[in-house]
Amino acid sequence: MLLIAVGNTRTLLAHSGDGQQFQSISVATALHPAHILQQWEQICPVREEDVFALGGVVPEAMQHWRELLPPGRLREPDLAVFQRHIPNNYTPAESLGFDRRCCLLAAARDFPSQSSIIIDMGTAITIDLWAEGRFQGGRILPGITMSLHALYLGTALLPDMELPIPAPELGNNTGTAIQSGVFHLFVDTLQGAIQHFQRISPDAQVLLTGGDADLWQTQIPGSRHVPDLLLRGFYGWLQG
Repeated sequence: MLLIAVGNTRTLLAHSGDGQQFQSISVATALHPAHILQQWEQICPVREEDVFALGGVVPEAMQHWRELLPPGRLREPDLAVFQRHIPNNYTPAESLGFDRRCCLLAAARDFPSQSSIIIDMGTAITIDLWAEGRFQGGRILPGITMSLHALYLGTALLPDMELPIPAPELGNNTGTAIQSGVFHLFVDTLQGAIQHFQRISPDAQVLLTGGDADLWQTQIPGSRHVPDLLLRGFYGWLQG
């Protein structure tokens, strides 16, 4: 089975035989699905019997995939399966993002007796709490690149920047002042959310995933980097 997870910025293509180990690539979502499949074929040729599993958060891009893939070999995850495994009060139920669902499923399956704070460092950053056998709720905030770009777009003179990690404590020019401000904003926000969530569930572990997670692990003491958390949850979701 070929898993296709369509994110706002990047699309993951992955193959796994057991839901634990994945062969995967990450490609710009803006590319046409036919071009993305060509890149996948270079490392893992698609066989005629292969089934495609599609999920994601970009409706237009997902529709392009549906138009490309053979209908008889296409599967999409069933919301009812998620609701059965992850009790929650999210309203409306279908508005909870695909990526958040996958990460919650993986945390619940991989750590059934352990509460988890799940931080997904993607285009947007999500912080969710799995505790007492249910999804307790979470937070959504703009991602790092989005925040930097918003300063550039929303002002006349501030430059567009990349963010070194860690950034300086204090900036002594406009560029380093932006980097310091954005970096410490996110450090304080993430650490503050963890503190708040651990008041609700004191034993909750912290799981980091998403494209920027490996860079931020050192800034979140005691956190655990789980790069394939979304894929593990997606695979498990399809098993029912």
